[in-house]
Amino acid sequence: MQIFFWNSCGLGMSAKRVAVKKMILHHNIDICILLETKRRICTPSIVYAMWNDPNVKWHSVDSVKNAGGILVIWYEENFKVDNIECSGQWNAIFGSHVKTNFACAVIGVYAGCLVAERRVLWGKISILQVAIAIPLFIVGDFYENLHGDRSSAYLNAVGSKDFHSFISHCNLVEYPLNGHRYTRFRGESMSHIDKALAALECHLQFPDLLYYVTPGACRITIGCF
Repeated sequence: MQIFFWNSCGLGMSAKRVAVKKMILHHNIDICILLETKRRICTPSIVYAMWNDPNVKWHSVDSVKNAGGILVIWYEENFKVDNIECSGQWNAIFGSHVKTNFACAVIGVYAGCLVAERRVLWGKISILQVAIAIPLFIVGDFYENLHGDRSSAYLNAVGSKDFHSFISHCNLVEYPLNGHRYTRFRGESMSHIDKALAALECHLQFPDLLYYVTPGACRITIGCF
């Protein structure tokens, strides 16, 4: 199963949509998750400009005042979706990988910048995990660092502890990053806040999956299994 996620910093430029289209075709993507779309409404024309196929389905969390937004697109012949749940900072599809008949949830996350916001987000996903009782893939911009995730020594201890507790509570295992140590670059500061997490069952079902970065249109925040 191939999952592609990218913090797009807005999908307004045609060059970005072309870049997404090339990634989807080159890597035979099953599920595409685009973060920070900055689109109040994602239209079919925007989706099909990136993935023009009659078997493509999609669901979006619209941005608020030109901020945020999560678009999830999937190829229905490879991943059959049974249900969709979402909130302002996450967009989840529940279904099964057609080839293996493996049932799972795939969640795209675009976390808020405040520790309190993220604590609420971790709580909602934890409740969701208990309610659906199937393995989770969670990818996206978690806006949080663990030890070793930053080039500088600064670490928000409270936020990091919350995030670590969330990962432990949901029994998630982080995919190691290939191709680069960090995913976010601002001046001389580098961090690894774009992550791929999954339940142990997902790792066992797809043991060859890798998480790596590829240069994007604005910054290296692309992940692909």
